[in-house]
Amino acid sequence: MHVDASDPNRVRLHFSAPAEAPTTRGFASILAAGLDEQPAADILAVPEDFYTELGLAALISPLRLRGMSAMLARIKRRLREAD
Repeated sequence: MHVDASDPNRVRLHFSAPAEAPTTRGFASILAAGLDEQPAADILAVPEDFYTELGLAALISPLRLRGMSAMLARIKRRLREAD
């Protein structure tokens, strides 16, 4: 995962996940679809349990959801470091 915050009004997210990790690829796709090219402030405001509003908590195990939350946390950490 690469977070390009050179323009804080248009953050670019780049993900790479192997084909052997379809769940990770799916999570990366969800995050990219919702967050790529968004302002840093908007990304930082995304709640840690955003997946609940998407209905994913009823479909995916808590362990996998923690992995998705960890991906979001890494994105946020990199945005804060770039500030």
